[in-house]
Formats: sequence, C-alpha cells, structure tokens
Amino acid sequence: MAKKSSRHKGRTGKNRGWFAHLKRYLPLLFVGAIFFATTTVALRVNQTPPICANSKSCTSDLSEKIENDATGMFQGEKVIPPQITTAMASLSQPPVLGANTTSGEKHIYIDLSTQTLYAYQGTTLVLKTLISSGKWAPTPTGNFHIWEKLLATRMAGGEGAAAYDLPNVPYVMYFYHDFGLHGAYWHDNFGHAMSHGCVNMRSVDAKVLFDWTDGPSGNTLGTAVSVCDQITDAKQCVQNNPVQ
Repeated sequence: MAKKSSRHKGRTGKNRGWFAHLKRYLPLLFVGAIFFATTTVALRVNQTPPICANSKSCTSDLSEKIENDATGMFQGEKVIPPQITTAMASLSQPPVLGANTTSGEKHIYIDLSTQTLYAYQGTTLVLKTLISSGKWAPTPTGNFHIWEKLLATRMAGGEGAAAYDLPNVPYVMYFYHDFGLHGAYWHDNFGHAMSHGCVNMRSVDAKVLFDWTDGPSGNTLGTAVSVCDQITDAKQCVQNNPVQ
C-alpha cells in the first residue's frame, strides 16, 4: 500500500508542475491570440477595396436612389436634377444601339486624349460621342467590365470649391469600384475634363448606352470597358499605367 501511495503522489506532483507552467504562460498565450486576431482583421480590412475610390470624402453607397424633390450642388451652384421614374428603365428611344447588328461582343472604348467614347458591337461602331472624364481626380485607365447598372443614384463628395452633391444622377454604369459611366445634368462642357473620376455623358447618350449595355449575369461578365490614354490611328488602345 505504501508503494502504491508513493506512485500516486508522484503523479500529483507532475500534474501540479504542468498546471504551474500553464498558469505562468497563459497570459502570454492570451496576448498572442489577441494580437493574431487583430492582425488578421487589419489585413482583411486593408485588402478590401474602398467602396468610394474617386473622392477623398465620397459618400455614395452605390445603390439605386431616386430623389425627385431634392436639389443638387456643383461648384457652389445650385442645380436642379431631372425627374426620374422607374418606367424610364423600360423606355427605349430609337434608334436602339446595335439593332442592325446580329453578332459580336459589346465593347466600350474611352479615349481620354480626345474625350471621346466609342461603343462597338463586334466590328460595328454603334455610338461615338464626347464625354467628360476626371478633372479633380483621374479616370483610371485599364480594361474593366460593367459590374452594376443603376437607373439613378446620388453622388456626393469632393472638398472646398470642388465639392458636389448630386441627386438623381441618371443611367449609371459602374465599371471599376465607384467609377462609372453616367449622364450629367449639371454641366454642358462635354469634350473637356469635368468630373471627379467618372465618365460624364450627355443624358440622352447615357440613356441609349444604358439600354444597350449588359450588367453581369451568372458567370457572364458585364459589357467590356477599356479606358485608354489614347487610341491611335491604327485603333490601338494605349494605356500608360493601367489598373491591374
């Protein structure tokens, strides 16, 4: 019996030693776990692209928003937005882009050097029009696809004299973060840079382009959009520092 009791006491001593070590290092383990969790969250946040990329103080939530009783502001001046109705989404004005084109992928090209937009279906040019790209912030060059289409939304941001708050921005086609093609009712200076990074169009042109373009569906990407620093005479899209 004495021998058995001695073995039992030995186990108890070992257990007490193990618990003592655990108690000593438990605070370090706890601090390490908190550090790991915090670092992981921080990395995830840093890897997530900002919802607003084209203005330091952009407040757009990139959702459809129709505000027919609101007034807007651009460069310190009051502007009146157009009236928007959901029925407008189904109203197409002739001629419908690409109506006589039976095949070919849709592709939009933007030439920043000439402030011109070209829309092709296959090899057929279906629309050519002047635009206004980024003045207060650059329009990113690169190859994109339309990832969201909104009948209208509010866009706000900028700072100081460049601040803007614009309800009922019509026919929005986002192609990279919050950079998009859309109608502009607050200026009529197309052919010259006038935006905070988006591609401004006459509302009538934005409407027919909106009707023609495709958003993503299932595994199919939306209409391709290539923003070029210049399109050469040989129809080559030159992109000096494209977004990867």
